[in-house]
Amino acid sequence: MRMEQLILKNLIENEDYLRKVLPFLKKDYFSDKTESIIYQELEAYTNKYNAAPSVAALAIGIKEKRNLTSEEVERSEDYLQEILTTNGRSVADQQWLIDKTEVFCQEKAVYGAVLKSISILDGKDKNQEKGAIPKILSDALAVSFDNSVGHDYLENSDARYEFYHKIEERIPFDLDFFNKITKGGLPNKTLNIALAGTGVGKSLFMCH
Repeated sequence: MRMEQLILKNLIENEDYLRKVLPFLKKDYFSDKTESIIYQELEAYTNKYNAAPSVAALAIGIKEKRNLTSEEVERSEDYLQEILTTNGRSVADQQWLIDKTEVFCQEKAVYGAVLKSISILDGKDKNQEKGAIPKILSDALAVSFDNSVGHDYLENSDARYEFYHKIEERIPFDLDFFNKITKGGLPNKTLNIALAGTGVGKSLFMCH
């Protein structure tokens, strides 16, 4: 079974998997037209109803699309039946499946970014300049399923305790009040900013 088939099969059958990986998938990752049609219908259904679609719902949704030929609809229906009757990974292997899906997304994103960059360099893409290439490649390389956005109050309690009680070497000021508000001066290897009006002495403070 190809990775694209495995992904589509589990998107339909495994709602936990669906909710974890759907935000990171794109229709461009499915190069096969039939797979792309099924994925787009699946994504549209999930976004509208906030639930995993059934095979019947997908088949009806695809059949109602007016921009598809009868052959494309028929191939999509046959494809759905094929992947559902093919054995895939079990729920016990869900972490394996998520890891493989992440690698799949990363590879497809990089591949697409390279093709897009070549198109820009060849002058075929009239909407973007060459200066956009670094960002395109950077965004592709940044694809990751890690959606952590900061500190977890309970899970990171040990690290937080260590941070609060860590004794750092500091560079003291000659002014006692500065030492008081900074708890002994500025820690090594830290970025510090002095804010003041014009002519007050920011440059002198920095040099000192």
